[in-house]
Amino acid sequence: MFSVALSLKEHLEVNDVGHLTLHGVDLVELAGRYGTPLFVFDEATLVGNFERFRRAFESFYPKVLVCYSIKTNNNLAICRILREKGAYAEVSSALDLHIALKAGFPGERIIYDGPFKPADALEKAIKEHVLLINCESLAELERLDKVAESLGVRQAVGLRVNPFRDPGFSKYFSLNKLVNAAYCNLDGKFGFSLDEAYAAFEKALKFKNLSVEGIMAHPYRDATRVLPPLISELREGLGIKFKYVNVGGGFYSGDVRFVGGKELISDFLRRKIGLKSKLTEEVAVPSIEAVAKALLSEIGNSLKELSDPVLIVEPGRFITSSAGILLVRVDHVKSAGGYKWAFVDAGTNILPRFSAVELRRVVVANKASDDPCEEYNVSGPLLYSDDFITLKAQLPEVCEGDILAILCCGAYTLSRSNQFLYPRPAALLVGSNSEVRVIRERETFEDVFYKDRNI
Repeated sequence: MFSVALSLKEHLEVNDVGHLTLHGVDLVELAGRYGTPLFVFDEATLVGNFERFRRAFESFYPKVLVCYSIKTNNNLAICRILREKGAYAEVSSALDLHIALKAGFPGERIIYDGPFKPADALEKAIKEHVLLINCESLAELERLDKVAESLGVRQAVGLRVNPFRDPGFSKYFSLNKLVNAAYCNLDGKFGFSLDEAYAAFEKALKFKNLSVEGIMAHPYRDATRVLPPLISELREGLGIKFKYVNVGGGFYSGDVRFVGGKELISDFLRRKIGLKSKLTEEVAVPSIEAVAKALLSEIGNSLKELSDPVLIVEPGRFITSSAGILLVRVDHVKSAGGYKWAFVDAGTNILPRFSAVELRRVVVANKASDDPCEEYNVSGPLLYSDDFITLKAQLPEVCEGDILAILCCGAYTLSRSNQFLYPRPAALLVGSNSEVRVIRERETFEDVFYKDRNI
């Protein structure tokens, strides 16, 4: 259907009874012992993804900070492992900052992003000596200057530049651009627009308690387009020689397929006229090595102009996605609307989606050696129609009690899961030596309303 990270594939096997195993640990037995739903994280895949990402960039540029995006998966054990392997942390809130510190990241290995930074959060960040605070508005710069002054500190800052520009009349010929315009140009609300960036940097230089040391854009695909000319303009016009150039995140490994309404409609129509579904086709994704090479070739001259500043990259999904597996139990199977539906004990409460539909690879863990013979939609237990895990999955015959392994569930799941109708699941970490450790306890009903007061 789509690729599963090579490092994870290397660690998954099928044992003599046809069960899916991770480093020799029977995932069906884990589901029985710890209950479902159940997150299972592979430490070797997590570390392998991080080290591969870092090598990819360091092979083309010597001064790179890989700042793991804490919000992607904020479990303390996950964060600690990455910190021990040399990652820096990118935080986007006071909670992220607290978690990063709790996981052992020193302030000097933390950068603070995000559009909402209250004074108390900025004060905490400064007191912890964070490496860099990336500002997104003049109001934030003014607030930060006052907080830094009150603490007697000159704080290093960067400014986030937003690559978005209103496409003008051309938006009427692009559905995606037209939808964005209809939603009030949501892409334009972060950072400083290209039109105001020069003036914003000029203003930032005048704050006595701030040291302008960085420039940032996100995602990396747009950063490589907009940063080089702006860096040259700021160097020539204002004399700024940045110490840090941050190209943000958005690095995609291809292990989850994102589709929108257009793709689903196209697939529906193809099937109606007897054509093969394209949703099951392998998706070609550039390797991270190719991405790093292309990125550095596009901004290489700008980095040389600045006397080789530190390049900051902020991966999240690339590192954690393929390291996570969600085990769910089939409650029942039914036919409805012309399709077979397998209802399981987790849905978008545990695997929340962004705007796109995320199609994940599914394996029937207790029938892992059986060939797929039927098509199923995997539905969650919630009371709304779009609560599903995946659509049109080719699986062996699915029955009540089967354990499904939903692969590549390590990003934006554990940290975004919620308590709607059901408590949140436990999480385990499996080491390459087959050691199994609990890294998050399963919540109980009592945990759900623990903070409530029955007045």
